[in-house]
Amino acid sequence: MIKELKANCYRILRSKSFIVICILIFLGAVFSALEIKLIADDPGNWIEYVEEAVARTADSSETVETGYNETSVSVSAFNSNIISLGELDNLTGVMRMTWSVELICFLHCIFIALFISAEYKSHFHVNHFSLNSSPLLIVYMEWFSLMITIVVVEFIAYGVALGISVLFCDSFSFADVGNFVKYGVLMMGIMVVYASFSFMIAFLRKASALAIVLSSLFVFGVLDFICGFASVWIDIAQYFALNGILNYIAYGEYSSINYVFEVFVILFYLAVFLGVPLIVASTRDPY
Repeated sequence: MIKELKANCYRILRSKSFIVICILIFLGAVFSALEIKLIADDPGNWIEYVEEAVARTADSSETVETGYNETSVSVSAFNSNIISLGELDNLTGVMRMTWSVELICFLHCIFIALFISAEYKSHFHVNHFSLNSSPLLIVYMEWFSLMITIVVVEFIAYGVALGISVLFCDSFSFADVGNFVKYGVLMMGIMVVYASFSFMIAFLRKASALAIVLSSLFVFGVLDFICGFASVWIDIAQYFALNGILNYIAYGEYSSINYVFEVFVILFYLAVFLGVPLIVASTRDPY
């Protein structure tokens, strides 16, 4: 297993797609840190100005009886989102800005699809059998190596955003370690689920194009639309919408019951997206 892990990590770190994706992710971390500075410290008082403008709009609509309730609800939701965005100068706030982003998840999907495709095109995967490894072990260790790489890269990116935020924000709190661990596990689990889906498609097709296309649909909300439509009849379907989870964590908090249920949903997705390649690997001709 150690030989498999070393061989995979060596190939991953030397791949061009990995280098390009890392550069984009780290640039995103720097940009997120600048956003945190802008929103948390509010140097131009733009948040207060927008809130006042929305409040004036709500006041002017009081005389209009039709649609007033809907306006009040939208104003209330907007204000709560502004308040949530203002609380970014802490560990959880940095995590929300760097990890709860669909584009970051999609970048990881692209990297995995390109890497798996390149492995099959170069026929390098055949060399794994020289290590006396079974097909199941080869596929599992390749998936495990990619997931470990994603987790490490994301923690480094988080460290970059955290360091810049601590340096440039007027104040920064480290008192929310519990929430950071709680929601960080959920966000990282969702990121691994998206990456595992891309791995499954790329492994089945031995190519990157279809994996990238389907991953884009998965990451950017097609599943959420389906789950939202199904939840009209089946309430439990709403918990399978991964984008909804990311957005909800970004602006709110989960109850303990919902949190535990979402953990089981993530484990279910992982079991399916990893189980399918393992089943195929046990029957497919490796050559």
